[in-house]
Amino acid sequence: MDLKFKNYLILAEEFLLEGDSDKAEDLLLKSLKFTNDEDADERISVYFELADIYLKEENYARAKFYFEKILSIKKMAGAFYGLAITNDFIDGDINYSIKNYKRAIELDDNYDRAHYYLAHAYDKIGKTNLAIEEFKKVLAIDEYDFVTYNDLGSIYEIENKNDLAEKFVKKSLEIKADYGRALYNMGVLSKKKGDNKLALKYYYEAIGKFEDPFLFLNMSAVYIEEKDYKSAINILDRGLMDFPNSVNLHYNKACSFSLLGDVKRAKEEIIKAIKINGDAYTWAKTDVDLCEIVKELK
Repeated sequence: MDLKFKNYLILAEEFLLEGDSDKAEDLLLKSLKFTNDEDADERISVYFELADIYLKEENYARAKFYFEKILSIKKMAGAFYGLAITNDFIDGDINYSIKNYKRAIELDDNYDRAHYYLAHAYDKIGKTNLAIEEFKKVLAIDEYDFVTYNDLGSIYEIENKNDLAEKFVKKSLEIKADYGRALYNMGVLSKKKGDNKLALKYYYEAIGKFEDPFLFLNMSAVYIEEKDYKSAINILDRGLMDFPNSVNLHYNKACSFSLLGDVKRAKEEIIKAIKINGDAYTWAKTDVDLCEIVKELK
């Protein structure tokens, strides 16, 4: 290995550790001047470093360029994976991602992240059985992958295979008891079983750990079902602190005020919802709680 090449790599690594990707990029590019065709492995290592920098900077075209340069030298699982994940970031053709995840797996069947994102790609196009197979392959590689246990449970929950869903979500929580997505999913499953009290317990545990307006929306729906409209409003207010532009949270708040008989505040909230998303007006026209209120908005 050329000494100057090695020194540039060492300096680039120092700048990466300090978070200065611009200087690291400059040094990595300069290091390539001290390589030749015989230094294929060295060039590949630099290309991977550059691709990683560009991914973090969301410069996906440049990242793809370097993954392709790697593949022009050597067929490598990480480069095929890189092409797929880069394509996912730009919402490209899902079949392109699937093709490259599969190529990565052909070269390395134990590439757990390739199996994981291939599963999500299959799920996205409705090939649920293939998604389940891939998730199970991930778990065969890493039995402590709490994220995958929960994702597998989510698929079964959507299919209304709730006992299986609960089995996998609980396994996720056995490994990481404060995993927000799994706590949320246990709330969903508890609600499906009709146990509103347990559902709220899990939902409250998920606050601060699962960042999604549907957490607060689901909590408000439980309170509305229990006719506890003030608690519904309180939890919606909590959700709106984090998600002030959530049409669904404003909409449910309007419903809650309407059910309390506070027409003025119901109208204020449905107007906020409509300003965020005009579809809220269409929803309200056929909603028994809001249909009379929105008539006045014409």
